[in-house]
Amino acid sequence: MSAAGLRIGLVYDALYPYVAGGAEKRYHELATRLAERHEVHYLTWRFWDGPAEVVQDGIILHGVGPPPSLYGADGKRTVREAVAFSARLLPVLLRQRWDVIDCSATPYLPLYATWLGSRLTRTPLVATWHEFWGEHWHDYLPRRPMVARVARALESASRRLGDVTVPVSEFTARRMGRSLEDRGQIVGNGVDLGAIRATRRAGRRVDVVFVGRLIDEKRVDLLLEAVRALAGRFPDLRTTVIGDGPERAALEGRAVRLGIADRVTFSGRIEGSRVYAAMKAASVLVMPSVREGFGITVAEAQACGTVPVVVRSPMSAASALVRDGVDGLVCDPTTASLAEALTRLLSDPARLSSMSRDARRAARRYDWNLLAGRMEEVYLDAAHRSLELAPAT
Repeated sequence: MSAAGLRIGLVYDALYPYVAGGAEKRYHELATRLAERHEVHYLTWRFWDGPAEVVQDGIILHGVGPPPSLYGADGKRTVREAVAFSARLLPVLLRQRWDVIDCSATPYLPLYATWLGSRLTRTPLVATWHEFWGEHWHDYLPRRPMVARVARALESASRRLGDVTVPVSEFTARRMGRSLEDRGQIVGNGVDLGAIRATRRAGRRVDVVFVGRLIDEKRVDLLLEAVRALAGRFPDLRTTVIGDGPERAALEGRAVRLGIADRVTFSGRIEGSRVYAAMKAASVLVMPSVREGFGITVAEAQACGTVPVVVRSPMSAASALVRDGVDGLVCDPTTASLAEALTRLLSDPARLSSMSRDARRAARRYDWNLLAGRMEEVYLDAAHRSLELAPAT
């Protein structure tokens, strides 16, 4: 470990802004802040044009090869991509020397390759868990029960691979079913409070906004059905759907069939401050997703003063970000329950305004600067413990 700071290796097969998602944002936000005090390397696919090693935002990027498609035609992550990334990852890990490596355990296959590389180079390994599926593998792969059993077994075994384990939420920690007293701690995701405060609201006001990848687990169909159910009570209701994905065409077609195409705008994917501007222009954010390892979009909405409505689900941590009835609402994943929650907010401007203020206050705990400091402590502790355990020369 150099006097100037740590050499940190971050391992993840996706990179923001080329791929937009909660884990991608987490690593980007942490890396840019830690790079101010440490030498931060990011091992991923080569999403950029040019050489395999470049510097962006103060981060040294190592591209292990040209990126294949992360998702299949069904919008789900492919095993082939995870295997290919794992195979290309190990040689890069062995060519470098790090003080600590942080590998995303979601997807978990690259964690096996990273663990092997960390053992061969005697480097402490931090495993960051964004989600833990467990029995959900059988719902995810209902027509391939043998594959589901193997996937579940491998995921379960990979819990032991990190010297330090960092779940991003208490929800994920509970699903992992293990004590973190000796080997890790929970460090959540965050939001860029400074950027959000500096962003002005988009000009066109809307009532409801959704932000996320358009895949079946996000259940945007519930939002469309709720908008249709509220057409009589709120004839001027306006909704914006921000994001892209394999379900977009089907969702646009559904809006037409429900007769609400003039009430719902599909904006496609937008990035950075434009997302915050769109959130600030909305009164309510609806997050009907039934699978979330954390739910950064919910925290971002709260920071924007946009009141979130999230659904209860055994596979989602998003409801834990909301104090029901205080800084957001939690409802069942049904059209009727979602429509009722929206009615409670949109028909009571005074309550909506009060909850908006409470949402902004709640978001202060998600400051990326605070969370980067906590991860820095995790890395420093892991590196120092490794030095203490190293054999004398």
